[in-house]
Amino acid sequence: MAMLNWSTYQSLPPLRSYAAALEHWEKTIPIRGDVDGTKPVGRRDQKWLAIYVRDTDKAVCIGSTWNKDRQKALLAYHPDGRVAIEQHISASCRERIQRIAGLNINRHYNEDWVHALSHVDGEEVIGLYPLKIRYNNPRKAVFILRPHDTPIYLNPVPTYKHTINRQEKAKLTKQYKPFLDYVEAMSKLSADPTQFSQWSKESMDNPRLPVADYEQRKVLLVGMPNRWADEGAQEFTKLIDSGDAESWYKAMIWLSNGHWRKLLSEAKTDITHMVHQQHRDVLFTKERVDAGKCVQDRYGRYFR
Repeated sequence: MAMLNWSTYQSLPPLRSYAAALEHWEKTIPIRGDVDGTKPVGRRDQKWLAIYVRDTDKAVCIGSTWNKDRQKALLAYHPDGRVAIEQHISASCRERIQRIAGLNINRHYNEDWVHALSHVDGEEVIGLYPLKIRYNNPRKAVFILRPHDTPIYLNPVPTYKHTINRQEKAKLTKQYKPFLDYVEAMSKLSADPTQFSQWSKESMDNPRLPVADYEQRKVLLVGMPNRWADEGAQEFTKLIDSGDAESWYKAMIWLSNGHWRKLLSEAKTDITHMVHQQHRDVLFTKERVDAGKCVQDRYGRYFR
């Protein structure tokens, strides 16, 4: 019986496309002495999961070796770029699919959902798609279906990384430093030495922002959008760029929303996040990461 442990899944290669699967099949040498010429996907001592090319449609398939007819594979990579799941999947199958194809499969109320890139009406759409299982015959093929039962073939979600433009970040820091200095000065002017607490991370260098009463909030914050939405970030940076004291005071009150006194360190973090969100087009460079070796840096985990 095959042991499904951590090393088993780590030995499975990331195959994100038909070209990658075909190349892996061509480079893999059949197991010596095997009458069927089995080519293992991962470790050579685990020949229960094989990779082969199907004669009927020339799809590169990954499936169990005990499935002799090889017509229903666990994963099928078609020459036109489609990736399909063709078998009933169990918990161990979900782990294999997630490792090999990069399809993120979630269980929700005993149903499987896949977060993947799909071709719908000729367009590429990223979303959640249900894995519909035929309960009357669990051995029958599992298709990716839309509500009107049209098969959808899924591809792995493209992997991207975001590189920070350090020069643009330095410019933004210099541009918005006067407002940060203004918020810090107003916080220290309104600080109450008797209210400092070691449990709330409040100190002489990290006071809280000034608070506005109900009437001021009613006048200043009426009709303001959600601060964390794109419209909110746009309105917030617009107030800062205006440069007048009234707009800066309104932006500072908006930071804490007037209901509680936000710490200065938290306010600086929020300001940085909203500025980066508003200027993300020039601050971040989006790059497509090809499938291959898995690497990890301080910002995330990618496949290269």
